[in-house]
Amino acid sequence: MTEVKSVHLKSLFKIGFFFYLVVMLAVGIVGLVFMLAGLVTNFSTSALTGALGAIVIYLVLTLIYSLLAAVVLALSGFLYNKVAQKFGGVQVEIGEKE
Repeated sequence: MTEVKSVHLKSLFKIGFFFYLVVMLAVGIVGLVFMLAGLVTNFSTSALTGALGAIVIYLVLTLIYSLLAAVVLALSGFLYNKVAQKFGGVQVEIGEKE
């Protein structure tokens, strides 16, 4: 058995940020496809302006959400490190495929 005694907060933050960024951008692309489909059937300049504003807002909110999720993940890692110091870490069994 191997024990995970601590996790590196910088790498946890980085992985969490990029994971949530990719997930939210993928969701945004699906939403963009549906928005553009609506613009094709119902085109006007005000609809296009509203769509561009929605895209900008979504990108900004995606960055904010990814940052907050990464901070929460890093705080969770920090708490894990403190608890693992006092009580011991998670035990993991690592083996080779048979």
